[in-house]
Amino acid sequence: MNEGQSKAPGVPGPTPLAGRIALVTGAARGIGCVIASALEAAGCTLWRLDKSTAIAGAAADERAVVADVRDRAALQAVATRIVERDGGLDILVNNAGTMTTGAFDRTAVHDFQELVDTNLVGIFHCVQVFAPHLRRGGSIVNIASVSAQRGGGAVGDVWYGATKVGVVALTSGLACELGPRGVRVHAISPAVIDTAMTHHAHTPEVVARTLARSPLGRLAEAADIADATVFLCSEAARFVTGATLTVDGGFLTT
Repeated sequence: MNEGQSKAPGVPGPTPLAGRIALVTGAARGIGCVIASALEAAGCTLWRLDKSTAIAGAAADERAVVADVRDRAALQAVATRIVERDGGLDILVNNAGTMTTGAFDRTAVHDFQELVDTNLVGIFHCVQVFAPHLRRGGSIVNIASVSAQRGGGAVGDVWYGATKVGVVALTSGLACELGPRGVRVHAISPAVIDTAMTHHAHTPEVVARTLARSPLGRLAEAADIADATVFLCSEAARFVTGATLTVDGGFLTT
């Protein structure tokens, strides 16, 4: 697909992703919703996917679909719709995820299983189902976490961090396998983000400690992650693949 106009090589114009077809998972709210809006503003035609029926009301468009990333058959049905309507994909953003916080010995087995099934198996399904339909020059962006580098210490939960380590590892591996097909693969590792899920999962004390350790003195915002996603999918990052971009306001430096 053609890129939008640029002022100079590698410098994105106002619509750097003009004409691209993108799919964002977990797009009903939070980071996923903001990422989807940013990609659309950059010129993409957006497919929004979420397990919540709220996604159907979020956009009066048949490209807003209700599906769980753990349900492979449902994802295959979505892939068929995408191919029939738009011929394929250029961008896949694996944003859907879940979080469980708490001490390592206080996490129930079913909570850990949900982390693995959503944060890792969900990406497994999405990549296997949608990657065959990514056109040459396409991109995959996986949302990881600084918990991958801190082993869960950033949020007080080692098990959540362990799943995000897996996201980082699969990103580099997929970059090797999909590179010859002309598909780039990236991960973004945010620090604690100012969303409803964050405030539900973290105590005020955890949020305060995070702020105290941030050189920039604030939590990440969903727009910070969305802008990074647009960059990684654009021509400005044409020679970047297999990398994990940390968007943490310097959290990991302290």
